[in-house]
Amino acid sequence: MECEEASKKIEDNDEIEVDFDSGIIKNITKNETYKSEPFPEFIKNIINSNGLLNSIKNSKK
Repeated sequence: MECEEASKKIEDNDEIEVDFDSGIIKNITKNETYKSEPFPEFIKNIINSNGLLNSIKNSKK
């Protein structure tokens, strides 16, 4: 995920929460919210398959 605002404002030791489906990044420490584009479906499939090779194997089934 890319979010210029988050990359500028989040500091070491800030506690964050990331929702990959919506693209919302919450900085719990500073009580701030940032918006980025959510991951596309093919990236979510790779993550949920525990890697690219597993994703490819699963797609051939």
